[in-house]
Amino acid sequence: MILKARDKPILSMLEWIRVRLMSRLYVKKIGIEKYGGRLCPSIQGKLEKLKLESKSFCAMPSGRFVYEVASERERHVVDLVGRTCNCRAWDLTGIPCKHGVAAIFVNREMPEDYTHPCYYKDAYVETYKTPIPPMPGQSEWVSSGQPKPVAPIIYKPPGRPPIKRKRDADEPRNPYKVSRANKPVRCGRCQKEGHNARGCKANITGETPWERRKRLQKEQSANGRPSTCRKAPSSSQPPPTHQPYTMGSSSSNQATGSQPPATQPPATQPPAQIPWSQQPSQWYSSDFRYTVRGALWFASSQPAPHTPAETWDSRPPATRSPATRGVASRGRGNATRTQKCRTRGGKANSGGRGRGRGSK
Repeated sequence: MILKARDKPILSMLEWIRVRLMSRLYVKKIGIEKYGGRLCPSIQGKLEKLKLESKSFCAMPSGRFVYEVASERERHVVDLVGRTCNCRAWDLTGIPCKHGVAAIFVNREMPEDYTHPCYYKDAYVETYKTPIPPMPGQSEWVSSGQPKPVAPIIYKPPGRPPIKRKRDADEPRNPYKVSRANKPVRCGRCQKEGHNARGCKANITGETPWERRKRLQKEQSANGRPSTCRKAPSSSQPPPTHQPYTMGSSSSNQATGSQPPATQPPATQPPAQIPWSQQPSQWYSSDFRYTVRGALWFASSQPAPHTPAETWDSRPPATRSPATRGVASRGRGNATRTQKCRTRGGKANSGGRGRGRGSK
């Protein structure tokens, strides 16, 4: 009830609580005076549920006011004089348990007679008998003559102020949510307790990826397994040479189609020349810029460059169409406007903004 007043100043909070308690005591007092039962309403409701649960028990007398109450699954000893039971629920609450209710019914008595006196209606009325007196306003309070208290210095912490109260360590938080307070943290990578996968140091090593590949190659070679890493081409095999593109080879391929060439006896071929791509000495030569796959582009075997028949400076000036003649002449001043007026038969007016029309 006091959660709504926790964020108020001290005097406002106490005044809010006093008014709520005064009205609550009055409502409880009026409600219990209208009630006609012997026990309090809530205790009477609990006792009615216990009467229904006691139907499955059978009470056998063992002595004077001592019974053995048993069912299909449990057995207890009830003492009606001491108002005790083996389940200890009657001892803790003061309300007869379901075993005690079964023994009371066998003894032909009422369970309300064995309930603790604090649950009676008379005790409830005695509790709410004294009301809280009303108080006048703050303007009518009697002055005591003492100096007024000085408000303490409030250091406002960062963030939003807390509203909920601080719970104890053993107090349950949320009954519908599983707590992770007492559960050990287990790593999902190494399956060990004490850390999580983010702080796991099981797979952290100081070697680089290149060193790791070398180590794996040595381990696989020692075990006799083939290496899964890519191997560099051996120096014994000659690298593939790039054949220059020729028009004759393309025409012959088009003529023969996609059919493979017929097998011919191997002929003695002259020693193959090393292409320019395999000779590092030619990479930085002065003719490297003018070569296309090792052949000079200005060699005598190449055709002569084509000379265009017409260039931009030899082309005659193009004649403009009548539609674009007026667009090109805009913005050239009053002389242009005068010339247009004369061509259309109107009066020349160099100072006006409009165009003159000729009279018929």
